[in-house]
Amino acid sequence: MDNAGWVYSEKEHWPKGLARACSNSNCQLNETCKHKRYSEDKFFECVLSDCGIPDLKGIDLNTTRREDAIGIHRRIHASCADGYSQSGSGRLNCQSNGEWKYDIVCEVPLELAFGKPAEQSSTYLLHGPEYAVDGNNGTNLIQDNCAHTGDGDTNPWWRVDLQAVYSIKSVRILNRGMDEYGTDVSFRLQDVTVTVGLTESDVNTPCGFFAGPGTLSQLVVIDCPTSPQGRFVKISKTTEYLTLCDVDVFGFSL
Repeated sequence: MDNAGWVYSEKEHWPKGLARACSNSNCQLNETCKHKRYSEDKFFECVLSDCGIPDLKGIDLNTTRREDAIGIHRRIHASCADGYSQSGSGRLNCQSNGEWKYDIVCEVPLELAFGKPAEQSSTYLLHGPEYAVDGNNGTNLIQDNCAHTGDGDTNPWWRVDLQAVYSIKSVRILNRGMDEYGTDVSFRLQDVTVTVGLTESDVNTPCGFFAGPGTLSQLVVIDCPTSPQGRFVKISKTTEYLTLCDVDVFGFSL
């Protein structure tokens, strides 16, 4: 029943010809397909639905698929628009009371890391961990002060305390760009692991991975398919130097 073109009805007396015609009909989202009596040219007609056009924030009606085009039992399948995160099956049911029943929620993830306390395994000169969450999107290490771990740190990490537990959807990392001396070490951003945890001593729940190598001023988006829950987000690698010009953590409150 999840594929476009399937027809569903609780009324067993609908003729097969009508079901076939309705599944191939051109009825709009605010119309239903009904049996047209005393007609010799076609079995159905499109009439306005009691439910009207679905009105739900974030829903993408351009990708909507009709699952049921018959009477008040009409069902459609929708998805969320770009920039929204979806939960639920995406199924919408037109009920007999004229209202849509939604099994879909479209939400815009919150940015959680800005201005939050951050730590890192070591610090190069004055390039502390706080510079990754200061809202400065510049990528010149010298002028814009990116977070940078110290010499000799071969297992560098950076960690932010979100100060509450969230469901984490994705992490964005802004890589180092060219400085005024023409230095290009953007390739250092590679084999990066993002993990999530409830306590700062146990930040081991996998979120995602970036193999790299990075490029100049690259915005790396690491999605968290399992939406892990945690208060702390950690970025780590197993080679020397971790430079983060900006870090955004996106997720939802619980």
